[in-house]
Amino acid sequence: MNSLATMRSSATDTAYAGFQETGFTIEPIYGRPGGYRLGMAGFLAPGWSGRLAAGLSEHRVGIVRGSAEKVNASNWRSSFELKSAPFAGSPEAIDFLRLANTEPDRKAACIELLSFTMEPTACHNGSLFVELEGVDRLGFLGDLLDYFSMRCLFPVKMTVDTQGDTAVDRFWLRGVGGSVPSEAISDSMKRNLEQLLVR
Repeated sequence: MNSLATMRSSATDTAYAGFQETGFTIEPIYGRPGGYRLGMAGFLAPGWSGRLAAGLSEHRVGIVRGSAEKVNASNWRSSFELKSAPFAGSPEAIDFLRLANTEPDRKAACIELLSFTMEPTACHNGSLFVELEGVDRLGFLGDLLDYFSMRCLFPVKMTVDTQGDTAVDRFWLRGVGGSVPSEAISDSMKRNLEQLLVR
């Protein structure tokens, strides 16, 4: 079966001059029951990835692996492998752009980290780099991104992976408006993450 034959795509026009068309594609992954490939590109508002991940968890859909990167001041490109839980509805029916622009009505669960490392902004062109391993569960990524945003830090690039029961994620974080996080903010984030370590 040609999976491209069942690929769904959606795009929306934007009123912002110079922005590429914003849209998504979703298609099943051949040979992986419940597995789907989601691509999103174009203008996506700050915090979109956290809202998307949280919204997906409400649909019983998890992000298994993937990456997202801000390619310029206005546009993103991303690709994620999704896994739909047993008895959950098909992700092909989801409006992913709406999820990425809607604050979820849910309470964040506890984040349990196994380890993390941080590298200063000077090593990553002004972004605070955080690599972590955590106890994976449905909604882990959304709660983690919400945790960052509550501290006014947002990814400009990220890679996420799931290895068994462990989430292995990397984030390049910036402040509001793409500002470079200060040393004080970096130190505060390190203390905050230390409190999430499983003892």
